[in-house]
Amino acid sequence: MTSQDRPTPPSALNRDITDSLSALEDSDAEQLRAAASYLETLAAWAESTRDDEQGSDATADASVDEADDADGDVEYPADVPERASVTVKEIAGTTYHYYQWRDGDRIESKTVQR
Repeated sequence: MTSQDRPTPPSALNRDITDSLSALEDSDAEQLRAAASYLETLAAWAESTRDDEQGSDATADASVDEADDADGDVEYPADVPERASVTVKEIAGTTYHYYQWRDGDRIESKTVQR
């Protein structure tokens, strides 16, 4: 790529992001690569956060079926209603079951380490 073929930001970006990118245009290659690496890491984090927030009941049920016995019976703690949605997460080798349900106008939740 020659200096005449300088890339331009995608048109889909909002003005604030375009302005931020303009501030980077005169940076050296090392600084640009460091920023790009950070942005890739930030994008992966944003995706994982979005996935955690948008987890569907179907996904949660599939996770529970795999984690519990083969016939798909889920063991709910005594103080958790069977209508609760369940999300299973493994963090640092420890499995957690997150139960969440509605009780009138309130959302109740319980976390159980397995």
